[in-house]
Amino acid sequence: MISFGQRLKLIRKEAGITQSELAEQLTVSVQAVSKWECDNTMPDISQIVPLAAILGVTTDYLLGVGTDEKKDRFELEETIGKINYTYINLTYENNRAFKQYEQYHEYLKKYPLDYEVKLRCASSIYDFIYFSRSGTMYNISAEERARLFSEGIRILDSVVNQDKDLTRKIRAGEALVQLYVQNGDLEKAEETSKLLPEHGNVKTEALISVYDARGDYEKCLELSRTMESSAASIYLHALMTKARRISIFGDVRKKEAIAAWLVYEEAARYNHKLLRNNPLDANDTMWHVYCAIWSRANDCIAISDIDGALSAVEDMRDFGIEYYKFRKEKGADRVELDGIIAWLQNSIKRCYMHSLGTPDNILDNHPRFKACQDEVCKLD
Repeated sequence: MISFGQRLKLIRKEAGITQSELAEQLTVSVQAVSKWECDNTMPDISQIVPLAAILGVTTDYLLGVGTDEKKDRFELEETIGKINYTYINLTYENNRAFKQYEQYHEYLKKYPLDYEVKLRCASSIYDFIYFSRSGTMYNISAEERARLFSEGIRILDSVVNQDKDLTRKIRAGEALVQLYVQNGDLEKAEETSKLLPEHGNVKTEALISVYDARGDYEKCLELSRTMESSAASIYLHALMTKARRISIFGDVRKKEAIAAWLVYEEAARYNHKLLRNNPLDANDTMWHVYCAIWSRANDCIAISDIDGALSAVEDMRDFGIEYYKFRKEKGADRVELDGIIAWLQNSIKRCYMHSLGTPDNILDNHPRFKACQDEVCKLD
């Protein structure tokens, strides 16, 4: 159990108040506050109520008595559930978001370190402000809006700066961006967005919402393309991983693996078609198509489906030649075109190398296989 001084320090930091600010509001010295937090002295009994009020907590919580967090959290969940079934967000008087906010707000007076509830509280504030926009459903005064906005920012800042749960910190950062956008503070929204992680398009999505609010639709389009490419890459890697993991079970699941490679190939072909105008993007998407096809061929060989393997080789030949002709029509130089041919030749060989290991095998010597190689060699 933490001491009074430790509790006071935690609550003060959560409230975003310095020792000097707290001392000024209580009309005591900074040294007095410091001594309280170091457990050298205790505040006078007459200072407990105003101290709790300034910090936004109950006196019981400040003193560490009379609380049952598990019971109170259960009752909170029950109350929120009833609010969800009883109220809507269409009116000011019976507003679901505001009713939820009131419950979260009261709960946080007793448990200001419950970061999950803090996130929910900020979300309710956002919803209440959002549904009041432009007076489409109900109006709130400028003063109330400013108060709620400030409280939401304070709550989310607390989660970002104090919470040790990384996922919640990121969620709070995303929520901060949306709250700033809703309040029209686009400069702060952009600044906050740039602090978010790149992974999973978290930063990109946040920035899109900022530039959308700013009316910079060209920037939104540019970022959406980046997000599309990133999301597609993640999806393709997931499909490839799935097919590969099925394949390693052995011959008993090769047919299932071949079906999975075909799903991966279809997605890869679609993505390649979208991005093939840009050689840098196309190299990555082309690799996914080739990987799907040569993996399919190798799994066909593993179960002695030579016809299936040769069909895969022919699919690869057709895909590679079609892309070669497409880039040639677009004015690609000789270096790029030779690179496409080299890629295709090496990928055709990989259609048997994982299963058979050497070029002296039934697939490499088959007339259909040689015909594919010859047709690629004729490209100019």
